[in-house]
Amino acid sequence: MPTQPRMPLPLLLAASLGGALTIAVLALTGDAVGTPILIAAFGSSCVLVFLLPHAPLSQPVNVIGGHLVSAFCGVLAHAFLPTAWWSLGLSVGAAMAAMAALRIIHPPAGGTPIAILLGHEGWGYLLAPVLAGSLVLTVCAVAYRVLLHRRGQQD
Repeated sequence: MPTQPRMPLPLLLAASLGGALTIAVLALTGDAVGTPILIAAFGSSCVLVFLLPHAPLSQPVNVIGGHLVSAFCGVLAHAFLPTAWWSLGLSVGAAMAAMAALRIIHPPAGGTPIAILLGHEGWGYLLAPVLAGSLVLTVCAVAYRVLLHRRGQQD
């Protein structure tokens, strides 16, 4: 049996639309500027920031900081270690420890080091797509919350 309370349908639809539009904006922005700013982990981030906007793990500092710290761990691992089962695990574990130590835990960011090692990404990955994408995602999430607040809907 589900343990979560049922979300009101209008709020569920608004949150789902917010997440869908955010992913579309990330993809379109990347196309427009000629640099991808969308990574798979941002899909999971949208689940948190739109469906659970008040959760501590959904706050802007967690989204941006969590992805940046995790990306740093991934790029650092890629720079000094071969891509192997153990380095993938080590990079995710390091990202988890860093996010926890800095109090910026954002679970979707745990996938960011994996993408970096498997994609053989370098230091530039920290700026685009990670920083640029997480900033756009956060701006979209804040705009969504402002719009809901103005419409009188609870989030």
